[in-house]
Amino acid sequence: MTTSTSWAAAHRRVLDGFSAGWHRPDPHAWDDILAEDVEFTQPLLRPGTGPVHWHEEARRLLVLAPDLRGEVVAWAARDDVMFIDVRLSATVGGAPLTVRSVDELRVTPSGTIARRDASFDWWPVALAVLARPRAWWRWWRSGVGPLLGRRRLLPV
Repeated sequence: MTTSTSWAAAHRRVLDGFSAGWHRPDPHAWDDILAEDVEFTQPLLRPGTGPVHWHEEARRLLVLAPDLRGEVVAWAARDDVMFIDVRLSATVGGAPLTVRSVDELRVTPSGTIARRDASFDWWPVALAVLARPRAWWRWWRSGVGPLLGRRRLLPV
């Protein structure tokens, strides 16, 4: 739901780019909708600023779950704030895993994301990795948290 018609085009641009990026994730899939100084916070990944930071974190996600996909379930927006409910699905350790995330986005009038705060319950992801030994090596190589300190042991 958009409450301000002056923001409608910006919301549509962000929603379309966000949805397309999760339909076929790649570290650069969201480049067209990321502001140069975009800020990120999300469970299991390092907070940071800029598209290059996101490229690295997205790459880590795809090391852990190469078949990761997302589907927008619902969204709402008012002026520079958008909420997008996305269902993320992947295979982790040979078994399916589905997680729902709600992303709060701060958007610009031109339709780029200035800030992304993702919120989801990360325990099902951690438990899936722990319970599935086939996932351990991918998880270790990915650098996805918890235990983000192990990143210094991984090749750059």
